[in-house]
Amino acid sequence: MNPDEIFKENVINSFKKARKDMLELQNSLVSLKQEIDQLRANLEPKSSTGNEGVFNKQTNQQTNKQLNKQTIIQQSNTLSKLNEDLEAHFNTLTKQEFLVFLSLYQLEEELSTVKFSDLANHLNLSESSIRGYINRLIQKGSPILRKRVNNKVINLSLSSDFRNLNLKKRLTDIYYQSDASQKRLFDRY
Repeated sequence: MNPDEIFKENVINSFKKARKDMLELQNSLVSLKQEIDQLRANLEPKSSTGNEGVFNKQTNQQTNKQLNKQTIIQQSNTLSKLNEDLEAHFNTLTKQEFLVFLSLYQLEEELSTVKFSDLANHLNLSESSIRGYINRLIQKGSPILRKRVNNKVINLSLSSDFRNLNLKKRLTDIYYQSDASQKRLFDRY
């Protein structure tokens, strides 16, 4: 298999997984909505007479609070799982692969179109080294896209879905946590 086919396969697999996760979340939301609607229908007072109506209103409010707590807990669990998956993926990268990924993230913000040569100059590495790192990152499932322009130049970018998650600070934190000896600008020495 040539690198373009591997890349296409990785992108297709990534989108399939994302689509599957989105469908699971959508199905969960639909079932939760149905349950909430059913509970509301069972708890709504048919007619309010005397203190009985007050009791039904209070019970309804308490049930809604419990449902909201359950929904928040489920969403929190989903976010925790996504966070764990993110950390697990980036912890499998070598320090240099992670640095190449973060550099691509940064350069794409600055230049909008990034070439192998841009990354090589930014990191003081050879273009062939950068090509190797990019290939390994793609093979490991990182959301990197390669686009050939005029059948000559290859532009690199991050998947727009991944970029929309705005994880740059979180990824930078993971990078610095992976190496305790790494210092930041504002760290005390």
